[in-house]
Amino acid sequence: MKMTMQRAGAVSALIIAASYIFGFGLFIGVLDRSGYTGPSGDLAFVIDNQLWLSAAMIALYVIAGCALVVLGLAFHERLKCSSAGLASVAKAFAMIWAGLVIASGFVGLIGIETIVAISATDFPAAVSAWIAISVVQNALGGGIELVGGVWMLLISWIALASNAANKGLHYLGSLIGVMGVATVVPGLGDVAAVFGLSQIIWFVWIAFDMFKHHGSDIKP
Repeated sequence: MKMTMQRAGAVSALIIAASYIFGFGLFIGVLDRSGYTGPSGDLAFVIDNQLWLSAAMIALYVIAGCALVVLGLAFHERLKCSSAGLASVAKAFAMIWAGLVIASGFVGLIGIETIVAISATDFPAAVSAWIAISVVQNALGGGIELVGGVWMLLISWIALASNAANKGLHYLGSLIGVMGVATVVPGLGDVAAVFGLSQIIWFVWIAFDMFKHHGSDIKP
């Protein structure tokens, strides 16, 4: 069976949704943070759960980021006939977002390995290092979802402006995109969690829509 760009995008959307479910499932149902308080507790939590946290970084950031590249290209192919200029801008935001997500995962993975090694000989220094690593990792991917929000707004707006079918999907994308953009406002960082959880529904819906329209001549 020929793998069209839309079919590849659909598979990528499902991979991202699965990575989110795996990652959020770990933090909600497997990893128990009770008893870990303060900066020292944060480091102790990382040391005690190094394997699981590394797996979460790989799923949520490295795998999802790579899949996002394919999904971004699939959307560009799908929407460029409706608005070539805006579709190109959207593709650029998708690639930027993917790069930030993957970089965040790399910082997290190397950071975990580094602070675990440091903690064996200098625990206070490891605590300080982990605070710095966490700030960088969170800034790149997760703390502010502006880039991902702008991408979702752009592709949803292009689809709605072109009278695309499945308007409910694109209205949902617009709503989630607004939530992503809102995370840039100080004090609204918690919206990022809602943004990520809501995206699971959107990615699955997008996957089914792309599987339905997987031919080579795609119109929204």
